[in-house]
Amino acid sequence: MKILKTHNAEYRDEIIALYIEAFSTGLSKQYIDTVELNKYFDVIFSKGEVLLAIEKDEVLGGLMTCPLKFDKSLPKEIPEKFPIDKCVYLAEMMVAVKKRGKGIGGRLLTEFFATVDRTFYSDAFLRVWKENHIALDLYRKMGFEPVATIEQTKMKADGSGSFVLEKTYLHKEL
Repeated sequence: MKILKTHNAEYRDEIIALYIEAFSTGLSKQYIDTVELNKYFDVIFSKGEVLLAIEKDEVLGGLMTCPLKFDKSLPKEIPEKFPIDKCVYLAEMMVAVKKRGKGIGGRLLTEFFATVDRTFYSDAFLRVWKENHIALDLYRKMGFEPVATIEQTKMKADGSGSFVLEKTYLHKEL
């Protein structure tokens, strides 16, 4: 497996498929509006970077980053306590369902920390659903600490209503 850092959308279709697989299945499965998803990915591809875990031309995982100021859900206490213009946001981390538990997320994070521009960024943030214990354990192992929480209302995957996810923002000084 290799880790590829990219600024372009060469693997856009594969990343979208990975995102949809990750967030439209499991306990937190939700409706994914592909038009809105594409707009969101436009921001990531134009303002951020993508790390991909690839094996035999198959995308197994991805880590998408951008400046934290592009996070529309950012709780007000974070810019009050941190230099927002010096913060990077680990906006999305996804691993193919069939490849979970094989260390891909840890490898993506390790590569991120090895290559992040510390002359530009001083702090890293991400947010995770409070019930995603596997991800929370990985992020804590990598040195992230909780700093804030938000609630997000999501539409059920079948469109039959909505539900609320409580998410935790985690921080790590670079």
